[in-house]
Amino acid sequence: MIDFLHPFKISVGRAAYSSTPSEGLSQSITAVIASTSASIQLKRDKGFGSPTGFPAPTNTSAPMPAWMVYVPLTLSIAALGMGAIQDGDIITDLKDSRQFKVDAAEYTPLEWLLACTPYKPDA
Repeated sequence: MIDFLHPFKISVGRAAYSSTPSEGLSQSITAVIASTSASIQLKRDKGFGSPTGFPAPTNTSAPMPAWMVYVPLTLSIAALGMGAIQDGDIITDLKDSRQFKVDAAEYTPLEWLLACTPYKPDA
C-alpha cells in the first residue's frame, strides 16, 4: 500500500568515530532504523551560504536550504523508544541516496519532526 503522506523510504544511522594510529580518525555508521516511510520537504529559512561539498549559490543572499523530514510513528519505531532518532543522526533517502544530518529531532505522539541539513560524508 502506498502512503501518500509519506512517499519516501529512508534509513536512519548513527555515526561513530574511532581513531587508530595507523589510519587516523575513521567514521562508521550504525543503523538505527533500516527502512521506514517519511516525508521530506525543503524549507528555505536557515542561514546563508552553502555547506562544504555543495555548489555555491548563484545568489549569495539566498538562504541555505534546510530540510524537514517527517517520520510517522509506527509500532516498530515506537518500540525503539523516544531516543530512536537523535541530533547528529544521518538520514539516507533509499531511492535517491541523498543524505541529511539531523540538526534537531523532535518527538510527538504521532511522528518525528526532524530539522536537517544536507550531509556529505567526504566534505
